[in-house]
Amino acid sequence: MKIKKIRAKSFSEALAQVKKELGSDAVILSSEDKMGSRSYVEVTAAMDYDMETDVGTGYTPQSPSPSSGVSIEYTELKNELRSMKDYIEAMKDSGFELKLKGEHRDLFNFLKARSIKDEYALRLIKRAGDFSDIETLMSDDLNIVKSSPKPQFIKSSISNDKNRRIIMLIGPTGSGKTTTVAKLASMGIREKKKVAMISIDTYKIGAAEQIRIYSRMIGIPLDIVSDREGLRKSINRFSDRDVILIDTTGQNPRDTEYINGLKAFYEMNMPLETQLLLSTSSDGEFLMDSYKYYNALPIDYVAFTKTDEAVRLGSIYNVCSLYQKPVAYITTGQRVPGNIEFMDSRKLSNLILRTGSA
Repeated sequence: MKIKKIRAKSFSEALAQVKKELGSDAVILSSEDKMGSRSYVEVTAAMDYDMETDVGTGYTPQSPSPSSGVSIEYTELKNELRSMKDYIEAMKDSGFELKLKGEHRDLFNFLKARSIKDEYALRLIKRAGDFSDIETLMSDDLNIVKSSPKPQFIKSSISNDKNRRIIMLIGPTGSGKTTTVAKLASMGIREKKKVAMISIDTYKIGAAEQIRIYSRMIGIPLDIVSDREGLRKSINRFSDRDVILIDTTGQNPRDTEYINGLKAFYEMNMPLETQLLLSTSSDGEFLMDSYKYYNALPIDYVAFTKTDEAVRLGSIYNVCSLYQKPVAYITTGQRVPGNIEFMDSRKLSNLILRTGSA
């Protein structure tokens, strides 16, 4: 890491000098007006050149392939976030408070009050001219990962030979998978699609009965299976269905045996679309950590549940910023049908910013 103090007549002049000496990826750590016979602005900036692991996790995920068209942007973004994490930790280790000037300090506190991680808050502030820019910048960041695909079930990014969707919902215990399966099934029925449900959640007591109740209430067929071969047979049995929704067991994602058990279902050579459900009522660090372990699976979308129970929603932005996955939808309550929203990036950023402490 290279940290440098710049003195200039004005803040804009100091920024220009920082960019010249440290490059456009440098981050402003602090700025201070020095008063006296010769007033000047002193800016402390930093640039990190050693970035090898994920922000705050020590985990190195696979980067997108060059053919994805986003690998360069993805790498640059992750490098920038890592460097900001290091700057913050360096300041703390040195016993200094992170100093931000005027409105930037207010912005930083506003974003932290919504549980936006320090390094992500600084990245937003670095690019913001003033407070009014924050929502646009956040929306742009969420749009990079193509937030909110079309809700129509017949449209899918996962290609298959029958133009149908086989959607597997995964996620930790309590993330609302079974209820969300019922919500999605109800949507499919309203869109006049032929829908079926499969449950491979044989671990939790009462899970089978809950999904049976939903099956009867919505009026669609249900299979309950216990292994990969059972799932294959069930999918084949529902070959006439436009949408097949698969509910799975929720356990601690740190459990290697559990993750490996889910991996086995992807060895069937079937076009499974995977949606990872994360409950926003959970601790933000737990969500970041959970994704790290589920990332061993081919996740297509992430969905955020129980937003009505969350005090703050900054974890949505944190997860999207780090892992760069599209947001399928959010859920806003337990009602079936209903309480599910497909949001564009602007609506999502607005929701994040208006939910939290004043």
